[in-house]
Amino acid sequence: MNRRNLTTSLAGVALIASLTGCGIGDSIVGLHDAPAERTDTAPLNVDGAESVAGRVLDAAAKARGAKGAEAAKAQSAVLADAALAQAQAATKLGAVPASDPLLKSVDPQVVAISQGKKWPRAILVGTLDQASKTQTLHVLMSKAAADPFKVYASVPMLPGTSVPAMGDLASGTPLVEPADKAGAPLAPAEALSAYAAGLNYPKPGTTNLVTTKDAYATALRTSATAQVKSLGSLAYFSQKHTPVAKNTLAFRLADGGTVTFGQLSRLDVVSTGKAAKELVIPASYSKLVGKTKTSKSLDITSLENVVLVVPAKGAATAVAADEQLVSATAK
Repeated sequence: MNRRNLTTSLAGVALIASLTGCGIGDSIVGLHDAPAERTDTAPLNVDGAESVAGRVLDAAAKARGAKGAEAAKAQSAVLADAALAQAQAATKLGAVPASDPLLKSVDPQVVAISQGKKWPRAILVGTLDQASKTQTLHVLMSKAAADPFKVYASVPMLPGTSVPAMGDLASGTPLVEPADKAGAPLAPAEALSAYAAGLNYPKPGTTNLVTTKDAYATALRTSATAQVKSLGSLAYFSQKHTPVAKNTLAFRLADGGTVTFGQLSRLDVVSTGKAAKELVIPASYSKLVGKTKTSKSLDITSLENVVLVVPAKGAATAVAADEQLVSATAK
């Protein structure tokens, strides 16, 4: 007899016993208040969370590898929010990156489980790609009792980064609302907005509460500088990063800070200067635009998935990031 049948049988026996006892009286079956619900524990144990994560990530790997109409159905069944938006963009372009962490089925390691018996319920999972030695952070979530767990975010970690302690797994880790500052200098939404502003080019925002010295931000600045140098006085380049508010998720750290998952929409604009009559559109974008030259500007939209560690003291920093091209238009 398997475990599910055994549990069902035991429940059936208990129900029969309670029905046959009706009318006997309180002297045999005592009446007591129902025990208070524990809100300081995780709804799943580690084995249960690993089982869920393994199953969901396997399904996500198949969905990310699907194509056409099949991809849309498969992806919406197992992905949501930031993870779904990224997958849909890649599928629409017909080019899912070979490095995509969800394309490979790997053994998950549970990092944190949300606290309490209510919904939403979330699992923070880490995976390691042995070939590239890249670690990835995944958030799996179920928003209601009838909803299955889905992948809401999946972001590769940056070199040399780590996630601070998140408390005891059995006790669970509180989920944090986007506007909840609590024990941190910044609420999750505030941290993402400050980080996004710090990435803008040529006029980044500045704050001592968020640093943009991480590998991803550094790569963006290096790329922007090279782009401006190559354009010279013939064209202008700008870059604007905007948080996608609905795709913000956060877990409370042991020190009171947060691990915040967010998604940014990035708009790169290359516009002609007075000395230029037209821009030659790079081959990687001309297919999306439908032409090879433009007389005014080229707009490129991308999605950026980021994970910020917002400590109780000190500046927030990015520990994971990646990007996905969405579209390009010419004017």
